[in-house]
Amino acid sequence: MQKILHFIFIYSFPFLVFSQEKNWGYKGYSGGMFIHFGYVQSKHFPVFDLQGNEIEQQIKGLTFGLGGKMSIYLNRHFRVGGEGYFTTCTYGSYKNSCRIGWGGATFDLLYPVKRWVPFIGITVGGGSATNLIFIEKPLNNNEALSVIYFKKPLYILNPAIGVEFLTSSRISLLFKMDYLLNIYNTHPSYPQGVRFYLGVHFSSKK
Repeated sequence: MQKILHFIFIYSFPFLVFSQEKNWGYKGYSGGMFIHFGYVQSKHFPVFDLQGNEIEQQIKGLTFGLGGKMSIYLNRHFRVGGEGYFTTCTYGSYKNSCRIGWGGATFDLLYPVKRWVPFIGITVGGGSATNLIFIEKPLNNNEALSVIYFKKPLYILNPAIGVEFLTSSRISLLFKMDYLLNIYNTHPSYPQGVRFYLGVHFSSKK
């Protein structure tokens, strides 16, 4: 917990600095939809078949997903909002799957330079990780299979860094990368890794 608090303090320091800026208030809104991809990996964890035999598993592979975000600008350098995403990793010779859905409140620090807007941000929220594991190889499409299904809650801090490129006064292309941290009661099956996002951002500013 001390490491988490230390991380929050360091990451929030730039926000505290920019909070001294005057002229706060509603300055417009923005939002968009994004696709993402990345690579994730969990620790090794055991599952058990109907006979009680232990089978070791590890989530490891590419992940893909979709989602969206809406924000309001409180000044030229700061916006707050909310986002929600899902991401899915298919892994193993039997095509097991892990699907993570999450959402929360977002806080972004911006530094506009002409048509470029670099930013850092963080999301605070929650979600769940759903796992579907096949413990035997299917022989045909009509066969009943033995599977293991479980769902774990997430409590997240999601740091991100990215940049927007303004194609017009209302439309921009956005690229960012993040690292989704499960900060409480992490199960070994939780996969971690970097994700890369690309999407179109629409905005209306005062």
